[in-house]
Amino acid sequence: MNRTMHRRSPAWRLAALTALALPVSHAHAGEAIFTHSYLAETLPQGARELEQRVTVSQQRSQGTYRLTQSRTEFEFGVSNRWTVALYANAYAVTAQNNNSTASRNNYTPVGDGDEVSGGGPVTAGPYVPHAEALPLPSARYRRSGFDSVSLESIYQVLSPYQEGLGLAAYVEATAGSKTQELEFKLLLQKNLLNDRLILAANVGIEIEREKWVSPVAEKEAKFVLSGGASYRIAQGWRAGVELRNERAWEGGYGFSKGRRDYAAWFAGPTLHYASQRYFITAGYSQQLPWASAYSAAARDELVDGRVYKASERHVARLLAGLSF
Repeated sequence: MNRTMHRRSPAWRLAALTALALPVSHAHAGEAIFTHSYLAETLPQGARELEQRVTVSQQRSQGTYRLTQSRTEFEFGVSNRWTVALYANAYAVTAQNNNSTASRNNYTPVGDGDEVSGGGPVTAGPYVPHAEALPLPSARYRRSGFDSVSLESIYQVLSPYQEGLGLAAYVEATAGSKTQELEFKLLLQKNLLNDRLILAANVGIEIEREKWVSPVAEKEAKFVLSGGASYRIAQGWRAGVELRNERAWEGGYGFSKGRRDYAAWFAGPTLHYASQRYFITAGYSQQLPWASAYSAAARDELVDGRVYKASERHVARLLAGLSF
């Protein structure tokens, strides 16, 4: 018995080494394993994917604020390195008494900009209209509807599986009755441990023009860094963590020091499951008490190290995708 096992042991060892050498099956192209950071992967030519994304952001400096955003996406692989997508965007918002005491004290209803920048009525914030549209400054505001459409393009320069490092260029344009936006990103990806561990980093610039909180269009520029690490914990399952930093400049599309508005940090866990045809990804992030406020309106909304002028404390996101 022992001699038989001894004779077979080299074969068993070879089989074990072979199994260890085989790469772990990686996420299918186009699959989102993070909730805010993109991978440098694209769909195969001719492949199609339908994705639903729901984001819930809530809690400002006080009172009530909850914003739910829905994005329904159709994605298509133009070539093995080029993917395009079309989004339909909707929203639902509820807000009441959600501005800080400093914002309320500094509010003057004479059109000096306070009511536009966050220092205005008690109820204010993203997707909540300007002061003149509310019957009372402390009025409870609730609305839902269609927001905009977006067109996205991702072109892969380097493949993380063929060149060892993933690099892709990302462009997205958004157009709606109250918002227009251009977004540019560089997407980086590195796979380690036979694809068990995936690292991602995104560097992005956003240019926005919106009329949600003001009768006059507001212009803003943002610089966004995000990244994450995701580890394959079981067949089809991944657990990870994400970190992102958002920096905003108000009053134009430049990044001059005099137009700096605020900077905020977010971090939290992600959980991902995928089969051959579909995937589900859930993530939660919280604003960390590391914020910086530069403009007067942002300083009014800086409470306990967090800035609430345009950012909430809690952000939860769910993504579900189906390939067909």
